[in-house]
Amino acid sequence: MQNPVLLFSFDFIHLMATVAWIGGLFFNFLVVMPSVSKTLDPATAGRLMGVLFKRVRVLVYVSLLVLFVTGIPMKISSPYYVAIINFDTAWETVSFVKHVLVAFMALSAFYSFEVLMPQVKKLAMQGGSEKLPALRKRQALLGGLSFVLGILVVFLSTMMRYL
Repeated sequence: MQNPVLLFSFDFIHLMATVAWIGGLFFNFLVVMPSVSKTLDPATAGRLMGVLFKRVRVLVYVSLLVLFVTGIPMKISSPYYVAIINFDTAWETVSFVKHVLVAFMALSAFYSFEVLMPQVKKLAMQGGSEKLPALRKRQALLGGLSFVLGILVVFLSTMMRYL
Protein backbone atom coordinates (compact mmCIF):
# COMPACT_ATOMS: atom_id res chain seq x y z
CA MET A 1 0.00 0.00 0.00
CA GLN A 2 1.75 3.12 -1.21
CA ASN A 3 -1.19 5.55 -1.33
CA PRO A 4 -0.03 8.46 0.87
CA VAL A 5 -3.58 9.65 1.61
CA LEU A 6 -4.57 6.18 2.77
CA LEU A 7 -1.40 5.81 4.85
CA PHE A 8 -1.91 9.24 6.39
CA SER A 9 -5.54 8.40 7.18
CA PHE A 10 -4.64 5.08 8.78
CA ASP A 11 -1.86 6.69 10.80
CA PHE A 12 -4.18 9.47 12.02
CA ILE A 13 -6.96 7.05 12.98
CA HIS A 14 -4.41 4.75 14.63
CA LEU A 15 -3.00 7.63 16.68
CA MET A 16 -6.49 8.76 17.70
CA ALA A 17 -7.32 5.26 18.95
CA THR A 18 -4.02 5.21 20.87
CA VAL A 19 -4.77 8.61 22.40
CA ALA A 20 -8.28 7.49 23.37
CA TRP A 21 -7.14 4.27 25.03
CA ILE A 22 -3.85 5.26 26.64
CA GLY A 23 -4.99 8.82 27.32
CA GLY A 24 -8.01 7.34 29.08
CA LEU A 25 -5.69 5.24 31.22
CA PHE A 26 -3.70 8.36 32.17
CA PHE A 27 -6.82 10.34 33.02
CA ASN A 28 -8.33 7.49 35.02
CA PHE A 29 -5.15 6.66 36.93
CA LEU A 30 -3.97 10.20 37.63
CA VAL A 31 -7.26 12.14 37.95
CA VAL A 32 -10.43 10.06 38.31
CA MET A 33 -9.38 7.37 40.78
CA PRO A 34 -7.61 9.69 43.26
CA SER A 35 -10.44 12.24 43.09
CA VAL A 36 -13.23 9.70 43.51
CA SER A 37 -11.55 7.97 46.43
CA LYS A 38 -10.99 11.29 48.24
CA THR A 39 -14.47 12.75 47.73
CA LEU A 40 -17.07 9.98 47.61
CA ASP A 41 -18.16 7.30 50.03
CA PRO A 42 -17.43 3.73 48.84
CA ALA A 43 -21.00 2.98 47.72
CA THR A 44 -21.32 6.17 45.66
CA ALA A 45 -17.80 5.75 44.30
CA GLY A 46 -18.66 2.20 43.24
CA ARG A 47 -21.80 3.33 41.41
CA LEU A 48 -19.94 6.14 39.66
CA MET A 49 -17.09 3.87 38.61
CA GLY A 50 -19.59 1.30 37.34
CA VAL A 51 -21.21 3.89 35.08
CA LEU A 52 -17.85 5.26 33.93
CA PHE A 53 -16.38 1.86 33.17
CA LYS A 54 -19.35 0.86 31.01
CA ARG A 55 -18.42 3.74 28.72
CA VAL A 56 -14.67 3.16 29.08
CA ARG A 57 -15.18 -0.49 28.15
CA VAL A 58 -16.73 0.48 24.81
CA LEU A 59 -13.96 3.02 24.18
CA VAL A 60 -11.24 0.45 24.89
CA TYR A 61 -12.79 -2.25 22.71
CA VAL A 62 -13.38 0.15 19.81
CA SER A 63 -9.83 1.47 20.17
CA LEU A 64 -8.44 -2.07 20.10
CA LEU A 65 -10.40 -2.88 16.96
CA VAL A 66 -9.24 0.32 15.26
CA LEU A 67 -5.62 -0.30 16.30
CA PHE A 68 -5.75 -3.80 14.86
CA VAL A 69 -7.47 -2.81 11.61
CA THR A 70 -5.19 0.16 10.93
CA GLY A 71 -1.99 -1.28 12.41
CA ILE A 72 -1.66 -4.29 10.13
CA PRO A 73 -1.56 -2.38 6.83
CA MET A 74 0.61 0.33 8.39
CA LYS A 75 3.19 -2.19 9.57
CA ILE A 76 3.20 -4.12 6.30
CA SER A 77 3.66 -0.91 4.30
CA SER A 78 6.59 0.23 6.45
CA PRO A 79 9.96 0.09 4.69
CA TYR A 80 11.36 -1.44 7.91
CA TYR A 81 8.93 -4.34 7.95
CA VAL A 82 10.48 -7.76 7.21
CA ALA A 83 8.14 -10.37 8.72
CA ILE A 84 5.56 -10.82 11.46
CA ILE A 85 8.21 -12.05 13.88
CA ASN A 86 11.71 -10.95 13.05
CA PHE A 87 14.55 -9.78 15.25
CA ASP A 88 17.11 -8.87 12.55
CA THR A 89 16.69 -5.13 13.03
CA ALA A 90 16.20 -2.91 16.07
CA TRP A 91 12.95 -1.60 14.54
CA GLU A 92 11.51 -5.12 14.23
CA THR A 93 12.60 -6.05 17.76
CA VAL A 94 11.11 -2.91 19.31
CA SER A 95 7.94 -3.39 17.26
CA PHE A 96 7.58 -6.94 18.53
CA VAL A 97 8.08 -5.91 22.18
CA LYS A 98 5.59 -3.06 21.75
CA HIS A 99 2.95 -5.40 20.35
CA VAL A 100 3.50 -7.92 23.16
CA LEU A 101 2.90 -5.10 25.67
CA VAL A 102 -0.26 -4.05 23.81
CA ALA A 103 -1.45 -7.67 23.94
CA PHE A 104 -0.89 -7.71 27.73
CA MET A 105 -2.82 -4.45 28.02
CA ALA A 106 -5.68 -5.88 25.96
CA LEU A 107 -5.81 -9.05 28.05
CA SER A 108 -5.70 -7.00 31.23
CA ALA A 109 -8.59 -4.83 30.02
CA PHE A 110 -10.63 -7.88 29.02
CA TYR A 111 -10.01 -9.56 32.37
CA SER A 112 -10.86 -6.39 34.27
CA PHE A 113 -14.04 -5.66 32.29
CA GLU A 114 -15.36 -9.19 31.78
CA VAL A 115 -14.21 -11.04 34.91
CA LEU A 116 -13.49 -8.60 37.74
CA MET A 117 -16.19 -5.99 37.10
CA PRO A 118 -19.09 -8.47 37.21
CA GLN A 119 -17.71 -10.00 40.43
CA VAL A 120 -17.28 -6.59 42.06
CA LYS A 121 -20.76 -5.50 40.95
CA LYS A 122 -22.35 -8.68 42.26
CA LEU A 123 -20.65 -8.45 45.66
CA ALA A 124 -21.38 -4.72 45.96
CA MET A 125 -25.08 -5.27 45.20
CA GLN A 126 -25.22 -7.96 47.88
CA GLY A 127 -23.97 -5.47 50.44
CA GLY A 128 -20.31 -6.30 50.10
CA SER A 129 -18.18 -9.02 51.60
CA GLU A 130 -14.66 -9.57 52.77
CA LYS A 131 -13.74 -10.45 49.15
CA LEU A 132 -14.72 -7.04 47.77
CA PRO A 133 -11.63 -5.06 48.91
CA ALA A 134 -9.34 -7.73 47.44
CA LEU A 135 -11.15 -7.58 44.08
CA ARG A 136 -11.01 -3.79 44.05
CA LYS A 137 -7.32 -3.93 44.89
CA ARG A 138 -6.77 -6.34 41.98
CA GLN A 139 -8.63 -3.92 39.70
CA ALA A 140 -6.44 -1.05 40.89
CA LEU A 141 -3.27 -3.12 40.36
CA LEU A 142 -4.34 -4.03 36.83
CA GLY A 143 -5.13 -0.38 36.15
CA GLY A 144 -1.71 0.63 37.44
CA LEU A 145 0.00 -2.06 35.38
CA SER A 146 -1.88 -0.96 32.26
CA PHE A 147 -0.91 2.64 32.98
CA VAL A 148 2.79 1.70 33.13
CA LEU A 149 2.51 -0.51 30.05
CA GLY A 150 0.79 2.36 28.22
CA ILE A 151 3.73 4.63 29.00
CA LEU A 152 6.11 1.96 27.69
CA VAL A 153 4.05 1.50 24.51
CA VAL A 154 4.17 5.23 23.77
CA PHE A 155 7.91 5.25 24.53
CA LEU A 156 8.55 2.30 22.20
CA SER A 157 6.36 3.83 19.47
CA THR A 158 8.43 7.00 19.69
CA MET A 159 11.65 4.99 19.64
CA MET A 160 10.54 3.20 16.46
CA ARG A 161 10.31 6.53 14.62
CA TYR A 162 14.05 7.08 15.16
CA LEU A 163 15.44 3.61 14.51
